[in-house]
Amino acid sequence: MARETAIIQLKLMVPCIVFSGPVGLGYGRLSAEGNNFIASISPALSSISIAVSCVIYAFIRGSEKIPVDYTLFGGILLACGSSLGIIFQWLIQVTKYKKNRCDVAFMSWLNILKDIDVNEFFMLMIPATLVSGMVPIASITDFYFASFIPGAAAALSYAYLLAMAPLGIISSAIVLPLVPTFSKLTKPSSWTSLMKNLEEAILLCMVIALPLTSTMCVLAKPIVSIVFQRFTFDSAVTTLVSTLLPCYSIGSPFYIIRELLVPVFYAFGDSQLPFFISTLALVSNSFLDWLFISKFCLGAQGLALATSFVHALSASLLLHLLLRKLKGLVNSTALIGPLAQLVACCVVSGITTAVTHGILQPLLSLSILRSSLSLFNYSIIFHAQSL
Repeated sequence: MARETAIIQLKLMVPCIVFSGPVGLGYGRLSAEGNNFIASISPALSSISIAVSCVIYAFIRGSEKIPVDYTLFGGILLACGSSLGIIFQWLIQVTKYKKNRCDVAFMSWLNILKDIDVNEFFMLMIPATLVSGMVPIASITDFYFASFIPGAAAALSYAYLLAMAPLGIISSAIVLPLVPTFSKLTKPSSWTSLMKNLEEAILLCMVIALPLTSTMCVLAKPIVSIVFQRFTFDSAVTTLVSTLLPCYSIGSPFYIIRELLVPVFYAFGDSQLPFFISTLALVSNSFLDWLFISKFCLGAQGLALATSFVHALSASLLLHLLLRKLKGLVNSTALIGPLAQLVACCVVSGITTAVTHGILQPLLSLSILRSSLSLFNYSIIFHAQSL
């Protein structure tokens, strides 16, 4: 049944492939024209559409008046929600362009391909596009090995989502705004400023990522239980996912460092090195998956650890190559000292949190905690309505 559901979902989500290119180009144009509000708020349409499909599923499932296969029906609703979301994004862009009466200028492809800037753009973007494509390939490799372990594929998805969600926020809030700054500091005379900005960005990311890693490693089971445990997501699944979350979390700092370093190489016009390192990481991930599953028998935890090790390898190689390029401008004390202090603080904080949780857990069950959180949310809503 899972295979048939996935096949139907893939067919229904074909519009996501068709519209992703035009939607991405449209957001780029809107941002360049200063229409940042539409460009930033429109991606939420996909989330809203998926949420609406979940509400429809819950309503129909609760009524139990329609005799359908709810597993297949839920998968179809999610796929339709995803496709409708990206179609809505495209329609908003078309409406915006029509309102502004944007004219379309037709150009010969031969003239475009002869342009020097266009050629340089493709020389940079083709390897960068391949690098982006290696991430889902690595996920496919993980899921291939996970198919030998009952329930591992779903558990890996939940744990990876929970570990990577905060990093996506960090990447959007910190890394992306720094890309134009890196591009302006690629001249040799500006390398000192580039290194200073890079050191500050790394420290800022680590100030956020390391405490998150410490918290997720120590409180993995309560976090998974509060976020996911309901309906068919029972305590057994919570236990499995909570063992995977720390394995993914230890690679989070390296992941965000890699996301920070790759744009620096692109700013220098070098996309070959990130492509080579990503290829090496993909091969290493496949080898580690096989090694941890076949030889060490680590199970699903081995697949998560392989992903974290690959993040560490990629970040280390990128940092080494960049420091070699900027040789003589690196202030190791300014970077290593604060990082060592931060790691020590996170270790102490993690130990303290673990001890405190062990003491308070018998006194404050998760059910009481959920009730308290619900009461807190209702009080906020009531207060907002009163205002």
